Amino acid sequence: MNNFTFNAFIFMWVLLATSSPSYAQAPSSENDNRETASADSAPADTVNDEASPVRFQFSGFGTVGMIYTDAKDLHFIRPSLSHPCDQNPDFSPDTIIGVQGNLSLGQRTSVVVQAISRKNTHNNYEPHATLAFANYAIAPFLTVRAGRMKMPFFMLSETSYINYANPWIRPPTEIYSLVPFNDLDGVDLLLSDNFGKWNVELHSYYGSSSAHVYRSGKGHLNGSGLNITATNGSLTLFAAHGEARMSMKWNDKYFQDLSSALASPFVPNGDRILQDLSGDKGRARVSSVAMQWDDTRWLLIAEYSQLKTTRYTPNAQAWEITAARRFGNFTPYLAYADFAKHRKNGTITSEKTGIPDLDAAVQAFTASRNLGQSRTTVGLRWDFYRNTALKLEYSHIRIKDNSWGSFLPTDPTNIRMENRHVNTIGASVDVTF
Repeated sequence: MNNFTFNAFIFMWVLLATSSPSYAQAPSSENDNRETASADSAPADTVNDEASPVRFQFSGFGTVGMIYTDAKDLHFIRPSLSHPCDQNPDFSPDTIIGVQGNLSLGQRTSVVVQAISRKNTHNNYEPHATLAFANYAIAPFLTVRAGRMKMPFFMLSETSYINYANPWIRPPTEIYSLVPFNDLDGVDLLLSDNFGKWNVELHSYYGSSSAHVYRSGKGHLNGSGLNITATNGSLTLFAAHGEARMSMKWNDKYFQDLSSALASPFVPNGDRILQDLSGDKGRARVSSVAMQWDDTRWLLIAEYSQLKTTRYTPNAQAWEITAARRFGNFTPYLAYADFAKHRKNGTITSEKTGIPDLDAAVQAFTASRNLGQSRTTVGLRWDFYRNTALKLEYSHIRIKDNSWGSFLPTDPTNIRMENRHVNTIGASVDVTF
């Protein structure tokens, strides 16, 4: 069964399973699955799965989003998620629909399936299974899951597709595009307990992930990690670290032309440069720390993430901070984010050919894989109807040296975009059901 058939089957299974009106439930997020699974668990000596009723819950979410860019020669993209579009305004980067089914097979066991449809890197709307896992509560404080889950590198990874759950139109691209891998096919273990006023959860995981990158390229990683989340009332603290073996196979025309030139036996160090740019022998480490304060009036979010790789992508660090204040159904917010290469070892390759034009082409290629930019955003969220929110944003973005930021040039021959200043205007309507 190919990927399209599998994903289409998952998508249709969820839709068909909700044909009875009695299945409609209140909206839920990906985090709710973990919380519900833990809350429904009972001590091992009192649980009787056979006596527990089978229950099915259905929920969904969606966004219709638009972004306008004042630079006519640039396309806004979300790396590994969206395909560049010739339209401006562009509705493709943020528009999404998703459905989710939660099947409870007792107090210990449940199955969760989620599927989304959005314009992807292949320039189509093929449904994609983003969650498909079985959940088993070993004890009230210990849960194991196996299947497809979200790659949990960042604090809001598990709700990154559910835009209604977040204050912005989209999660900060500087953080959430630092690593292009979104799915985790594997197993994880969730250990949660209370320490005084603090609830602490340890989340360990192991698995693999694949991603389509930059048009027709492909990436893959296999690794493990550990996250810690601590919550005390309005305050949430988060820390994460993951390590993996990584491959990255670029396949766009720019790389094909460059690799053909570097493969010539008359180019010094050509083979070494190609090994640094694309291949299957890389390693990556991702570390993140974050906090969130939400007392129903003020919302403060701060995140910092660091990526270190041995090859294929630049070593980089990104951070963002958001402050929001609720006034009834209105929530204005201000955000600042930054993505920067490491000062030390921030380039993909340090090798040179000694041929000026070819070395310049290598530098231009590495710039096209660098998301370096700084961004200031002013936005407003209006919850004008039950489970529905309208968001408006204005962003000023500065693309950094040797970088393309969150943009692609409309003209493939125009490959130098550093130190550009770009303004964007965004609007979206988010719903959950």
